[in-house]
Amino acid sequence: LQFKTKNGHCDVPQRHSEQGKYHLGNWVRTQRNKKNKDTLKKRRVDLLEQAGLEWKMYNDWEAMFALLLEFKRNNGHCNVLQYHIEQGKRLGYWVNNQRFK
Repeated sequence: LQFKTKNGHCDVPQRHSEQGKYHLGNWVRTQRNKKNKDTLKKRRVDLLEQAGLEWKMYNDWEAMFALLLEFKRNNGHCNVLQYHIEQGKRLGYWVNNQRFK
């Protein structure tokens, strides 16, 4: 919850750690993987959802594309840095992911 309070979202980058020792990004990824495999307890699913965790990183392709267009309007290009956040969404990761699809 500290990450959400500080950043306004629960999309923790995979390599993110707190205080240099708590590998929060890996932990979140593990929770998503467990949910996808139906091995995460319902109580934990409920708590994570209440905290604002989104299970799918990029829920809506069209919405992310609209954010990219807005970024282009504001910046004159689509060269989004990998760690760029736009309106609480990880636009940089999304753009980088699209390049490899």
